[in-house]
Amino acid sequence: MTISVNGEKKVFEKEQISVRELLDTLQYKEGFAVALNTTFILNTTYETTMIKEGDVLDILAPVQGG
Repeated sequence: MTISVNGEKKVFEKEQISVRELLDTLQYKEGFAVALNTTFILNTTYETTMIKEGDVLDILAPVQGG
C-alpha cells in the first residue's frame, strides 16, 4: 500500500494499517495532531482508525509563538 505522510510517499506491505501502528512504525511519541484525508482524528481512535491505499496523513506538531 502507498500513502502520503506529510507530503512524502510511504510504502507499506500491509493492505491496511491503523493510525497507531503507523505512528509507532514512524517512531512518533506524543504531542502532535493527526489529520487523515484533511479530517483531524481523535487520539482515542488511533487504534481503530485504519489507513488504506492512497490515503493522505498529516502529522502536525504544535507551534509556539508570541
